[in-house]
Amino acid sequence: MSSKVLSIQSHVVAGYVGNRAATFPLQLLGLEVDVINTVQFSNHTGYNTFHGDRFPASHILDLFAGIKENGLDTYTHLLTGYMGNSENIRAVESIANELLAKNPDLFFVLDPVMGDEGALYVPKELIALYRDVLCPMAKLVTPNQFEAELLTGVTISTLEDAKKACDVLHSYGIPNVVITSSVLEDAEKPVGKRLHLVGSEIDEKTGAKNTFRISFPRLDGYFTGSGDFFAALTTARLAKLRSDGAETPLEHACELATSTQESTGVPVGENLARGTRPSDMVRGFEMRIIPSQHLILNPTLQFKADKI
Repeated sequence: MSSKVLSIQSHVVAGYVGNRAATFPLQLLGLEVDVINTVQFSNHTGYNTFHGDRFPASHILDLFAGIKENGLDTYTHLLTGYMGNSENIRAVESIANELLAKNPDLFFVLDPVMGDEGALYVPKELIALYRDVLCPMAKLVTPNQFEAELLTGVTISTLEDAKKACDVLHSYGIPNVVITSSVLEDAEKPVGKRLHLVGSEIDEKTGAKNTFRISFPRLDGYFTGSGDFFAALTTARLAKLRSDGAETPLEHACELATSTQESTGVPVGENLARGTRPSDMVRGFEMRIIPSQHLILNPTLQFKADKI
């Protein structure tokens, strides 16, 4: 069966976040993609203003019902991003259960979008729902440092902390874990010039664990949608590597995704000083996905993983 993804996350008319950031790279890398939007906004919320609607769980479930009634629910992958409320998480739980009943090998990629850099931008009760309801169903989880701390209760400031958080997430039944961006005190001097991806994968046949780190430059600027883009890239690369029977497929998928993101997912440095109003600045930091499609297809491997 060829890979087919149901992607449930946010949508914007202009710019690249949520499904707008995920769909094109998934398709470009050979996966069929169907989308259900949890919100539809004019642009992402980092601008001065935005317009649009947040969709209720009933809307999400109604769309899925139509898919199912027409026999279109033949998915190999489920990818989820921004949910926004507890009802939508419960809707995803219901959809995931139905898809798993139809395809027990469904690969559920969970991006637990809750906040960043110490700021929570969803209701606090979503933490327990992500941890207790969706995490045990997922095959891959991709939190940032703050979200990993929320899900595990582990404060991450060193490499050992990050490894411990990965182990806690594994204990929830998740075989593949990626903490996408962390500032680690013991990884560099001075601290803060680089970010560190920490990943861990458990071979579901042998039980062997592979834990790794990928370090990359920390770029100044206001970036939105990069996590959605990364989750999509990792989903696509991992699907191919697993199909090919590659050893340590998550490690190699993250090397490719990180290298691609550094090449395509951020604008050139000239935009750092562009504009005086917030919207002018934010507009300059929209990801350049379409002009960089050749780099998505054939990235230069800039960053290699270190075993830890």
